Amino acid sequence: MKKKIYRTLVLIAGLAIFITMLLLTILYCDLFSAQVMESGDSLSFSDLLLKALPGLLAVFGVLIVLCLVIAKLLTANLLSPIEKLTENFEEYDSKADYEELTPFVEMIKRQHYDILSNAKMRQEFTANVSHELKTPLTAISGYAELIETGMASEKDVVRFANGIHSSANRLLILINDTIRLSELDGNTEEVLFERLNLYELAQNCVEMLKFNAKKHQVSLTLSGRDCYILGGRQMMEELLYNLCDNAIRYNNKDGSVHVKVFSEAGATVLEVADTGIGIPVEHQTRIFERFYRVDKSRSKSTGGTGLGLAIVKHIVAKHEARMELTSKEGQGTTIRVIFSME
Repeated sequence: MKKKIYRTLVLIAGLAIFITMLLLTILYCDLFSAQVMESGDSLSFSDLLLKALPGLLAVFGVLIVLCLVIAKLLTANLLSPIEKLTENFEEYDSKADYEELTPFVEMIKRQHYDILSNAKMRQEFTANVSHELKTPLTAISGYAELIETGMASEKDVVRFANGIHSSANRLLILINDTIRLSELDGNTEEVLFERLNLYELAQNCVEMLKFNAKKHQVSLTLSGRDCYILGGRQMMEELLYNLCDNAIRYNNKDGSVHVKVFSEAGATVLEVADTGIGIPVEHQTRIFERFYRVDKSRSKSTGGTGLGLAIVKHIVAKHEARMELTSKEGQGTTIRVIFSME
C-alpha cells in the first residue's frame, strides 16, 4: 500500500512538473525572442531552445528531486494514522488525525469486538457442552459398572437402571437442543413461512404439556382468541414449548402458568406468565444466553439444559419479532413475544 501511494504521488507530481516545464519553455522562448528582436539578431526557434536547454534541465532536475522528497514526506504523513492504528488498535483515536477515518475505525473496532465476543462465546459453549455431557455420562458409566461387577443387588439394579434411563434421556435432550441451536446459528435451514393461527398452536402446546404441569403440581391455562401470524410452524411450536416448559420447571408447588394470545396496537402478542421463583434483576439480561442458569442447583434437579431460552431468542430473531421480559424475584415471570401483523 505504501509503495502504491508513493508511486501515485510521484506520478501526479511528474505530470505537474511536465506541465510546469512546458509553460516555462514557452515563456523562456518568448522572452528570449523578444530580447533578440530588440538587439537585431536573427535566431531560429531551435537555436533559442538550445540556448534555453541548460537552464531548463537544471530547473527540471531540481523539480524532480523536490517531487521525490515531497512525495515521500506526504506518503509517510498519509500513512502515519493507519500505522498507529495497527500498532495500538485498542487505544487509537481517529479524531486525533483524520476525521474522515472515524467511521472506518469505528466499524473495524465493532467487527473486532464482535469477533472476540463470538470466539469467547464459542469457547464457553464448547466448555459448557463438554461439562453438561460429562455429568450424565459419568452417571451412566458408574451405574453400568456397578451392575456389571455384580456389586448391585436385584433391588439396586432396578434403581440403577432407572438412573441410567434418566441420564440417557437428559443426554438425548441436551444433544438435540445443541444440534437445534447449531442449525439456527448456521442460517442454513430454509424456513417456510405460512399463515399460522397462533392461538391454535398455543392450545396444542398447552394440551401436550398439561400432564407435565400436573406432575410438577402446576396449573396450566390458556386464554385469548384466534390471531394469525406469518411464521415457520416447527419454530413456533418450539418457541411455545420452550417458554411453557421453562415456566413449568421453574415454578413453585401449586403455582400457575397462564398462556395468552391477543392483538394489541396492531400486533399479535404471545404472553406466558408464571407465578414461579422469578429472576433477580442482575440476571435478567443474561437468561437468554446459552447454558446460563440463575439457580444451577434447581436447574439440575428440574432437568433443564439451559438452552431453551437461547433457542427462543433465535426463533424470535428469525421472525423479526421482539421479546419483553418482566420478572420479580419470588413473584414470577412474564415473557411477551410481539409479532408484527401478517
